[in-house]
Amino acid sequence: MAKCQCGREMLKANGCRFKRIVVHGKNTKSYDRIKVGDPGDWYEEYVGTPEEKNIRCGDCGAKIGFYHHANCDNERCPICGGQLLSCSCFDVPEPVEWSV
Repeated sequence: MAKCQCGREMLKANGCRFKRIVVHGKNTKSYDRIKVGDPGDWYEEYVGTPEEKNIRCGDCGAKIGFYHHANCDNERCPICGGQLLSCSCFDVPEPVEWSV
């Protein structure tokens, strides 16, 4: 089993425990992460459907209504809306951390 940086088993836990991404520096900024099924998320179309309770993210295993696990391929960036893993929004010189 794969373990998330939050310490949970990805395919067993409902989701990640980290709720925000924090950029530390002169002006510390905190960004709320996008939950599975939230507006803008890849799984948004399943919210309110009969399949909703059985849907898990195809990459990290998080359920609808919970956070994708850290570094999931399917998580959206809270800044630009693109794929978090490949966008450059958090490619900054300041320290960046996952936070609860």
